Amino acid sequence: MRLPYYESTIHRQIREKREDRKERIKSDLQEYGKEVLASDEMKQAFDQTHHQWATVGEHTFRVAFSSVMICYALRKMNIKVNIPAVVIGALCHDLGMLGRSDKYSSDKEAVLEHPKESVAVAKEIVDELPEKAEEIIERHMWPLGDSKAPNSIEGAVVSVADKYSAVKDVVRGSEVKKTGVRNYVKGERDRIKKAIQKGIATGGAEKTGKENENEDQKH
Repeated sequence: MRLPYYESTIHRQIREKREDRKERIKSDLQEYGKEVLASDEMKQAFDQTHHQWATVGEHTFRVAFSSVMICYALRKMNIKVNIPAVVIGALCHDLGMLGRSDKYSSDKEAVLEHPKESVAVAKEIVDELPEKAEEIIERHMWPLGDSKAPNSIEGAVVSVADKYSAVKDVVRGSEVKKTGVRNYVKGERDRIKKAIQKGIATGGAEKTGKENENEDQKH
């Protein structure tokens, strides 16, 4: 017989800190990424398969969420980071993948060319795209392809978060326990799409396994 669980004070404090951090990250994404979140491109991102099991939108939110979390950790070590640039760069880094079957003749071409295309998309969405955000987007594929290495801490943060999130996408990371950062957008796909249409992003979502299988059959 399993004994009832009683939450200790320290466990409660840890849980509350995690919840507080999650809300702060959501707030940063909404504040600094509002133009991207309200765009038609972000809405489309949740309808395109990416990394086999995910969508461009789901992957984008994993990267953005993880990137901001890393920034919080760096700030605790008194390392200055530009969170607004990180948010914009992370949210825009793969928007050049939208319509990939029409834009690119092969997967290799998509890998090599989508960073530049993502910069072009970002410039259409964001008024006065920060130079640092542009660099983050353009160099996020490093060390893959022909990408140059990031020339800023912010660029390195997003590049690392991108590779980590890509692995989670491939292995259905949000369904695998104890793999690190959880996908906070799980189960809220319709909610964020409706919020994006209204120009107010309040959360994110992830497809269920059945939805992903249906999506795979379409492609």
